[in-house]
Amino acid sequence: MMGDQLSVAKGNWRYRLVVTTALSMFAFQGALAEAKASEMSEIDKNQELAQAAEIRNFNIERQQLADALALFGQQAGVQVSANGDLVRGVETPGVSGELSTEAALQQLLAGTGLSYRLGSNGAVTILSSAQSDSGDEALTPILVETNTHADDHLGAADRSNSVYVTAEDMERRNPQDIKQVFAGESGVSVGGSVPLSQKVYVNGIEETNLAVSIDGARQNNKVFHHNGTTLIDPSLLKAARVDPGVAPADAGPGALGGSIVYETVDVDDVLAADRSIGGSVKGSFNTNGGTFTNDLSSYGRAGNLELLGYFKWAKGDDFEAGDSEQMPGSGADFRSGLLKAAYDNDENRFEFSAEQVRDSAERPYRANMSRLIGGRPVPLERLYDLQRRNFAFNYSMPNAQGLWDPKVVLAYSETDLDVPDPEERNGLTGSYSGKIENDFNLTERDVLTGGVDFYHDNAKYSSPTYTTEEVATNVGLYGQARIQPLDPLRLSFGLRGDTQSVEGINGEEFDENGMSGNISGAVDVNEHLTLKAGYSNVWGGIALAENFLQNPDWDYSAGLKPVRAENYTTGFDAFYEGFTFNAGLFRSVFDNVRSPTYNGGPSITNDFETRGYDLGAGYNWGPGFARVTYTDTEITVNDSAASSYATQYLGAPLGQIIAFETAHRFDGSNILVGGTMEAALENTDTVDAGGEALESYEVFNLYAEYQPEEAEFLTLRVEVNNLFDENYASRASYGQDFTDVEPLREPGRSFLLQAKAQF
Repeated sequence: MMGDQLSVAKGNWRYRLVVTTALSMFAFQGALAEAKASEMSEIDKNQELAQAAEIRNFNIERQQLADALALFGQQAGVQVSANGDLVRGVETPGVSGELSTEAALQQLLAGTGLSYRLGSNGAVTILSSAQSDSGDEALTPILVETNTHADDHLGAADRSNSVYVTAEDMERRNPQDIKQVFAGESGVSVGGSVPLSQKVYVNGIEETNLAVSIDGARQNNKVFHHNGTTLIDPSLLKAARVDPGVAPADAGPGALGGSIVYETVDVDDVLAADRSIGGSVKGSFNTNGGTFTNDLSSYGRAGNLELLGYFKWAKGDDFEAGDSEQMPGSGADFRSGLLKAAYDNDENRFEFSAEQVRDSAERPYRANMSRLIGGRPVPLERLYDLQRRNFAFNYSMPNAQGLWDPKVVLAYSETDLDVPDPEERNGLTGSYSGKIENDFNLTERDVLTGGVDFYHDNAKYSSPTYTTEEVATNVGLYGQARIQPLDPLRLSFGLRGDTQSVEGINGEEFDENGMSGNISGAVDVNEHLTLKAGYSNVWGGIALAENFLQNPDWDYSAGLKPVRAENYTTGFDAFYEGFTFNAGLFRSVFDNVRSPTYNGGPSITNDFETRGYDLGAGYNWGPGFARVTYTDTEITVNDSAASSYATQYLGAPLGQIIAFETAHRFDGSNILVGGTMEAALENTDTVDAGGEALESYEVFNLYAEYQPEEAEFLTLRVEVNNLFDENYASRASYGQDFTDVEPLREPGRSFLLQAKAQF
């Protein structure tokens, strides 16, 4: 995502070098030219010192350094440049008060192990300590222009537990599916080895119990328990944010166990500010399955207008698992596209996006498992034709300050699944949704967000013999306060009320309403330690039944109960001289989660609970970093140990998971190397539920990336995934605890060769 900015930064650096060299050569031709050059140098130096000494008001809270630098540039009125690898994962204690630019910068970088250089006209370049000592500036700077997380409330107390996947993370990880988007995050697990069957779990809670949005559009994608939930092409994404457990009131309705926010790429993310048109082409080949993937994009701006188009297709055969056994129904037949148009005059931004993802390959008869042993005879594979579409209109005032900072979202999303065998059947879920909200910026650090949102969801099933449909309409009113009453204390608290109407397949209606509340706090004990905690009590209404489970003979006389969840989180973050440490406890309790069955009726509910803890440590040494996270999660259903069958649409028995990520960029060589590791320890919780223990596994993935100096528009990449050819199923995949289920195995060792050109 940052490739264009990187290329532009490199080009500007070389341009300045050429100009400087030329001036030096001319200076040798006469004393007059030398005197003039010296005079200009003295003027630049005086300008630099004057701007550095100018007193300004700074108010930047503790947060990720990349985002703090963007704010610093705005508040200081200077250009700030930093290499993405240099600041990735680094936190700053912040800076507050009336200070000179240089004094504020020193406070901002305190404890980070980084230094800076002031250039002409006050421009700031962030450096490693080694670069500062040697005077070397080998790491090419990337201009820090905007919030890298696309989050207006970054640094608020309710974001203290959030997991961010930035544009830089996307570029580095090069994800081919949603599992790789969250590589290195032990608290976010993804089950399923093909995109159609993948589901996301946050601290053991399935995404159907989270508020999930794409470009602000609510996602209502629960169609069939044998496929996944939200099919996403990560190539379309610029960022993702996960709010585990406690989510704010403005996260939207249904944020029972937190929220997931996906943002697709904009023109400004891929096109440098001084260019009007650009494009890219990317091709890759995966040796395991012989899958070819091609990406094409074109984008540009004319005045205040922006336009971006993207198309991708992938085609390949079934892959082999770690034991060299070919996995039936694992081939690729995938297409995706994004069209985005915007009008932005710096005061108002109007944006429309249209996105579609389609997986139309042959899959196992039951797509969330490889096969059922000893069941009724069925074909090994059948067609699943899954399409997810998303249309969103967004209005905002990007540079608004004060009490008027509005946002408007109007959207429609749908998931359409055709399963023609054994008979033509279709499941269609759709959601019309929207919100109108305003940020009342009471002070620079105290914000009150208030608004109203709505959704109109439907879940429809069609077959040659009957058609069924459930419909739900919800209107919510909410407010969330994010304040800092004391310098070390940040608070966030909110309240929302929802009213909902649900219509069953027989036309019977149910009207419900409820209140939800949340509170989060973060205390910056000193520049090295932050304590944090949160609590929420969330009313989620009545969830629509899965399409393929709907029975035209259902009797609703027993009524439908709304779901409610309580979430608790607590922990700390610590950092010192590039080292980071964190630990936390979490617990979520759900009551009356709707769990209907075809023959059991529409009114069945279950209670479930997830609890556990997470640990993390990392080190950033400038051109590289390393980070390890560990999460231990336990899930119970109706106060008992649970199998992967009992936890469907609730969560998953994940147990202990370790994730590791590292990367290093070699100075001056345009070479980036890195890798990820995921390990799952043996989990015997499923034995208590009457099943088999979940086996342990360790998987290592490595990559190397190179940009030739003579062709900086080109990026070459090679990956080796599952380096040691581990034969395993992802811990979040269904059925591993049953003797009569062969789960979906992950691909064995594979090599990915990729080339990308940007123009």
